[in-house]
Amino acid sequence: MRWPIQVQLLGTMLAVLLVAIGLATGTVAYVSYQHARRVQEENLRRTVRTVLESAFPLTERVLEQMSGLSGAQFLLLDGGGAVRTGTLTLPPAAQEVVAGFPLAQGIESLDAKDRLQLDEQIYVGCRIRVPARLGADPPGSLVVLYREDRWTAEARRAVWPTVMAGGGAALLASLAAVMLARRIVQPLRLLCQRTVAIANGQLEPMPVPARNDELRDLVLSINRMCEQLRAYEAQVRQHERLRTLDQLGACLAHQLRNAATGARMAIQLHQRLCPGSAGEESLPMALQQLQQMESYLQRFLRASHQAEGPWEQVDLGLLAEEAAQTVRTASNHVQIPLVVHRPEHPVMVRAQKELLREVVVNLLWNALQAVQNQADAGRIELKLASTPAAAGQSGLAVLEVLDTGPGPSEAVLDRLFEPFVTDKPEGAGLGLFMAQRIVQAHGGRIGWRRENGVTCFFVHIPLCPHNSPHGTSADCG
Repeated sequence: MRWPIQVQLLGTMLAVLLVAIGLATGTVAYVSYQHARRVQEENLRRTVRTVLESAFPLTERVLEQMSGLSGAQFLLLDGGGAVRTGTLTLPPAAQEVVAGFPLAQGIESLDAKDRLQLDEQIYVGCRIRVPARLGADPPGSLVVLYREDRWTAEARRAVWPTVMAGGGAALLASLAAVMLARRIVQPLRLLCQRTVAIANGQLEPMPVPARNDELRDLVLSINRMCEQLRAYEAQVRQHERLRTLDQLGACLAHQLRNAATGARMAIQLHQRLCPGSAGEESLPMALQQLQQMESYLQRFLRASHQAEGPWEQVDLGLLAEEAAQTVRTASNHVQIPLVVHRPEHPVMVRAQKELLREVVVNLLWNALQAVQNQADAGRIELKLASTPAAAGQSGLAVLEVLDTGPGPSEAVLDRLFEPFVTDKPEGAGLGLFMAQRIVQAHGGRIGWRRENGVTCFFVHIPLCPHNSPHGTSADCG
């Protein structure tokens, strides 16, 4: 059986409050009732004392006057129990009943506990001995009767304010419990709806309540969970894309490798059949590009893992020259100058040579594509330098590729190194992503900046120890 939290909170609080209010009201009402009865009994004793201690004979007129003042009925009985006089006419059966009332021996022991019924009216009263008073009244007894409804009405009037106050307190307590339960349960209901929305994939954060309590802490925790889930979802999607790319890359690499092999064999056959073309640079360059095509495509499209290769000492200056030579033919074709600046001394790094060459070539191709429409003003520069070692850190090889192109568009500025992000209509958005993975695998970092109309992509890679002024080792490994 479902028990909503509102019912649990409201039921528990109301039960406790109502029990407490009921006990307090009942206790106060009981005390008030007893006090009212004591006041009535004291009034009864005072009235009887006044009657018995008066110097007037107890005639019918005197008794009627006392009845008017006290609201009681008086019957004066003789020694035999017969009614001598009184303010109330009794039938014989009623006279026998009042004559049978217990006889109180003193005023202090008076208590209106005896009952007399006349027709539909009920009286409560008592009987007390009346001594002879200087011969004016013979000895007998005095019966004092009160109407029961009036007798109990006094006590009820004393109890009624207490009952009303208790009822009002119970009502206020119920309203307060309902409002408190709603104040607590309403945010919980919203949290429940929000968690259901999160389970359905809606990861927007909740508005944080103004009050500083546990519910606010819970909302903040849920918002943090949503942020983590969004990051995890983005990571999962990226992994799924890379997995799909890995599968497609295997198929594409197989087909393109066959095509590249056929093209290479055709060029080699052309060189054998046409020896006069052996001195041209274009055919060897085409062969070199075809030989690298398969490995490039394999690594470029299979983005879920890097191809393994030997780690060795690499002169980054020579590698930069080789990469520039790969792109220079295309840059000369579109009349874009490509200038390489390298220091005189070798810049040695420990790297997987082919992967690092791929990074440099990729940056150069991006720069060429950025300035290919600036035949008159376009320019590409490849700069290489090294920084000295700092305390506790090795020196860095700094490679920069600068171009005078327009730079990345505003839409991709903050996501250049994410997979599948590109502002080129024909681009796949994987070149810079792969370059970043390769540089990070070499313990370095890659970034970019734009200053004075020039875009610069830079790569920092740790130098071999012997390149550092503080290094003593002759190798990187």
